Amino acid sequence: MGGAADLFGEREAEDQPVSGRFVEVALKLPLKTAFTYRLEEGQEARPGSRVRVPFRGKDMPGVVVRTRDECGDVPAHKVRPVREVLDHDFVLPSALLELAQKMTHDYGCSLGEALDAMLPAVAKQRGVRKIPHLELALRSDEAEVLAVELEDRHEQQARVLRALVEWGAPMPTLQLQRDTGTSDSPWKTLQKRGAVRRVMIDEDAEPLIPDTTEGQKRHELNEGQRDAVDRITRSLDAREARTFLLHGVTGSGKTEVYLQALERCRALGRAAIVLVPEISLTPQTVGRFAARFPDVAVLHSGLTGAQRAQEWHRIQRGDAHVAIGARSALFAPLENVGLIVIDEEHENSFKQDSTPRYHARETAIARAAIENAVVVLGSATPTLESYGRAKRGVYELITLPNRAGKGTLPRILVEDLRKEDKRQNFEGVTISRTLQNLMEERLATRDQIILFLNRRGFAPTLICPSCGTAVQCEHCDVSMTWHARRGRLCCHYCQHEKRRPEACGYCQHPKLHELGAGTERVEAAVKELFPQAIVARMDADTMRQRGAHERVLSAFRKRQIDILIGTQMIAKGHDFPDVTLVGVISADSGLFLPDFRAAERTFGLLYQVAGRAGRGDKPGTVVFQTLCPENYAVRAAAAIDYDAFVQQELAFRRATDYPPYARIIRVLCEAPKEFEARQAATAVRDELQGLQDVEALGPAPAILARVRDRYRVHILAKCFTQEAFDQAMDLLASVEDRSTRSLRVLLDVDPLSMM
Repeated sequence: MGGAADLFGEREAEDQPVSGRFVEVALKLPLKTAFTYRLEEGQEARPGSRVRVPFRGKDMPGVVVRTRDECGDVPAHKVRPVREVLDHDFVLPSALLELAQKMTHDYGCSLGEALDAMLPAVAKQRGVRKIPHLELALRSDEAEVLAVELEDRHEQQARVLRALVEWGAPMPTLQLQRDTGTSDSPWKTLQKRGAVRRVMIDEDAEPLIPDTTEGQKRHELNEGQRDAVDRITRSLDAREARTFLLHGVTGSGKTEVYLQALERCRALGRAAIVLVPEISLTPQTVGRFAARFPDVAVLHSGLTGAQRAQEWHRIQRGDAHVAIGARSALFAPLENVGLIVIDEEHENSFKQDSTPRYHARETAIARAAIENAVVVLGSATPTLESYGRAKRGVYELITLPNRAGKGTLPRILVEDLRKEDKRQNFEGVTISRTLQNLMEERLATRDQIILFLNRRGFAPTLICPSCGTAVQCEHCDVSMTWHARRGRLCCHYCQHEKRRPEACGYCQHPKLHELGAGTERVEAAVKELFPQAIVARMDADTMRQRGAHERVLSAFRKRQIDILIGTQMIAKGHDFPDVTLVGVISADSGLFLPDFRAAERTFGLLYQVAGRAGRGDKPGTVVFQTLCPENYAVRAAAAIDYDAFVQQELAFRRATDYPPYARIIRVLCEAPKEFEARQAATAVRDELQGLQDVEALGPAPAILARVRDRYRVHILAKCFTQEAFDQAMDLLASVEDRSTRSLRVLLDVDPLSMM
């Protein structure tokens, strides 16, 4: 921990008296040192206290990481005073301070960045605040006409107008900018011309009351569940840090195991954390836990800022002892944590994609080691890394091979689309004769249906039938997706939008073809085929408004929807007892991505979505539509055979030295000029090549070689021993400091995406 003082502001007079104690403060900056400040008379702070301090001409918030009576090597007259001690009644628990220190080593971030991730902005708010919203000052039809007029010369202004039309109510300004990928300049220009107006609205601060109507009564455990609870509670009683991998087929009753383990944890007077991968899963999970435990707090991005602040402060005051939420709930300021549950541990959303790029699974295990807590990782399709550790004895493996209660594993049919009649094409979507017949049967008996396709929009590509040229984004090396309802081509990486061209830009052919299908196109096909059915769609386009997940899922559970179409947000964790048919429109849509985890992700998604069928009293059927029925991932998912897939996939990983046979560190360099990015990546590669048991690959263009007009070049370091990984991390710990005004260098440990 460095003792450097802030020398960038005004100098203190050398003869000014210095009194009081000194503190080292970590700031949210990519700097690997803490800065020394002086506590003024009457100020009290200790490690974990939030303070405001001067730095480079402005005041910044920070966290005290150490206190001492002397200022070390820094001349006393140069040490500046703390401006303010914030939140006198709140101090970060010592376990989180220790965890932040470990994150700096494991993920190459600064201590201030790690601590800031533990203290989201809402944790610092109290009471109701007014937040800025934007609303249309025109009628919706007038705004749509204006958006068309602005599209060619002021595309971002047009994008803002369309977002406000779709939202249909005053929209939070920050959310608008995030969803449209714009700054405040476009809406301010629109405000000046009278098209939009800015309004201040009280943030919704109504207390969050979980819906416990979906809460299940305490079930009688089967033999496998009893064994799982007994093994977990023995470790809880012994206060030993241990990690369990709960590997159970879909519908095997993993949630009931969590609940009864939590009962024991609370009986011992200890707190608990439950992590779920998707916002859409949170209401159902919260309902089940809140039905049995009155002291549950919820932390996820689907709440308003005021609600999140209220939940955070409930934990802080000791009014709640169980935190449930997405990834960041891991940092809930609970004291004496005894149990951490990570449901669907295989999910990519547990990996943070911005600094600090931590993985919730690894960080949870680190927190458990600090607090002598038990970690339970639950999944029907564990990652190969977790399964390998369980087989080696690093984790304790618990298996639940059978479904709980009356549920039975579904019957799975594989339909080869290469043999399908062309008459089975509806609105550009192939629905096999088998799937069509099964849907007709289920609709006749009033059973519910789920159709899954992990691609949103109407068509992923517009392509010229004459020359084969696809419509690409002007700012990214990626095809633009056609959204028919909005009538726009959209880039899903930079949010750039434009009208559909009337002709091919290369050969001027007058008609472009819509290639492929997304959920919007599937919805149109299903409505054409079954006009009497009530159809709903869940994807990122339809779930933008707050509360949309809960509304659609609640309606589906109440049988107000016959057919639910969606992306991966409907594929896992949900319990719909009346769903007896699941159709996967394209089982191999993600199979051939240039990523070594493509087969694992495909298998996991197919296995999980198949698990939504037959969870109640009625048997379920699943249909995989595929062009590659012979692929090992599709075959294993159809056989519901996790072990068969693992054995085949491990053979490929062993041959190529990819995880779990090596740990990977990725360094990504971005710059407006490709040469600059490649030069920076080459320098990093050259330094890594001198390390033993480290293989440096690259530099090479990233799969997405250009995003937002910035070229992307990356290198991969494969580390074959723990010592090699530690050496590589020591070398790369400060690699992000090489960033300049034009160059951005990013460090990603154990990356889950190569895009």
